[in-house]
Amino acid sequence: MVSSSGDVFSEVLVRRKTTTGNIIVRVICGIITFLIALLFVLGFFAALPGLFIFAVIIIVIEYFIIRFQKVEYEYIFTSGDLDFDQLSGDFRRKRKLSVTFETLEVLAPEGSHWLDGYQNIEAKVYDFSSRDKSKKRYVFVGSGDKGRIKVIFEPSEKMIQNMYNYSPSKVKKED
Repeated sequence: MVSSSGDVFSEVLVRRKTTTGNIIVRVICGIITFLIALLFVLGFFAALPGLFIFAVIIIVIEYFIIRFQKVEYEYIFTSGDLDFDQLSGDFRRKRKLSVTFETLEVLAPEGSHWLDGYQNIEAKVYDFSSRDKSKKRYVFVGSGDKGRIKVIFEPSEKMIQNMYNYSPSKVKKED
């Protein structure tokens, strides 16, 4: 999409895949909540009111733990600037990384021969993908504040086209 100011703009929202660790955390929280409910039914909280306050605090903490299990990444490309934001629990947004195409060396599909020369370089790796291996992932290799970086993400075809239009020599759409 081109805005009225001539900037190229596209954005993508990707939800991170639920892992076994996420499921284990949810099951543990469920067991703890069940035990608290059982204690309530058996009348333990009537005898120990301090225990009730402790139980309420535990349930509130569990609520936020479960909410923060949902993680999404938003990619925003605007005329040579690419921002990666993390959305946690539907209410917290944090900018994780901002890169410019001036620092880009290559952007290509994961596994592409264009990335062969970058396989063994020292680089900080950022994974902003859904972690679903069936989805098409791209790798951004460039310079960051503290050296080289590799960013793994899942842009849409529209975003790839906008990036290609902005920098056709650095963006490799297919092998």
